[in-house]
Amino acid sequence: MTDPGEAPRPAGDGPMSVSIVVPALDAEATIGDMLAGLASQAGVSCRREVIVVDGGSRDATADVVARFGVRLLVEPKRGPAAARNLGLREASGEIICHLDADTVPTRGWLREMLVPFSDPDVALVGGKTVSFPPETPAQRYMASSGRLDAVDYVRRPLFPFVPSRNMAVRREAALAIGGWADDLITAEDVDFCHRLLAAYPGPIVYRESAVLLHRNRATDDGLRKQAWGYGEGVAHLYERYPGETTWHWTDAGKVVGLLCGRAARAAVLETGARLRLTSSNAAELARYHWLWSWAFWRGFYSYRRTRAYR
Repeated sequence: MTDPGEAPRPAGDGPMSVSIVVPALDAEATIGDMLAGLASQAGVSCRREVIVVDGGSRDATADVVARFGVRLLVEPKRGPAAARNLGLREASGEIICHLDADTVPTRGWLREMLVPFSDPDVALVGGKTVSFPPETPAQRYMASSGRLDAVDYVRRPLFPFVPSRNMAVRREAALAIGGWADDLITAEDVDFCHRLLAAYPGPIVYRESAVLLHRNRATDDGLRKQAWGYGEGVAHLYERYPGETTWHWTDAGKVVGLLCGRAARAAVLETGARLRLTSSNAAELARYHWLWSWAFWRGFYSYRRTRAYR
């Protein structure tokens, strides 16, 4: 990688080695499919290794991982950031690829994630994440919400980032910024990318052809828990970067207005669906948008009040 003021160097032949680091917690139901997908990657000639970091699973995650002959490490500290840090320290690859234990990579995922690194100025790459075909209302909501894929996140003017479920980064760059902030339980990828881009201000490369399939949470309770955790993480970022983020009492008023508006919309569309004036799909989407928003902002204010994750 070059300094911002230097002329770009000519592209090379790409990385010679890659380490795929996967944080896992109670993932016995999904991690086998993910590891099988990694084992079937096509068109990758560089040296590669897979490292699963178990965050203290109480199920048979370790037994499933053992069937695939990959490295299994144990990190007792809570959170995916701590797991990724252990993987980062133990990895030998020039490039670290991250995906989650509830995903399945398509056969060309790894090849496509590595292509941009032929440019030595590229430090961070995000792939395209799509949902498995949804079966429940909670899954339908997440599939339609746009919260999975990196395409919009990498273009944000404030805190652009790549979701860690589908990310690749140069190991030397990750080490140079001190790795992941393991006091963050969620939004750790936002913080990681923010610090990385401050040190290596090149563009984030979005690789649409690096497709990863993601299993969304199937139940309402699972969706609430996810939204609550995201809210906690955002609140922690406000605390962590007070010079770049601001929160005033007027913002609280805006949140109240937003929640009231979404609750009203959900109620109106639900009534319309019962009277067959609006579609049931629109009513369901509005109802789950309210559910997500209510849980998110409760998590946000819970963290601001207690300075602790639930």
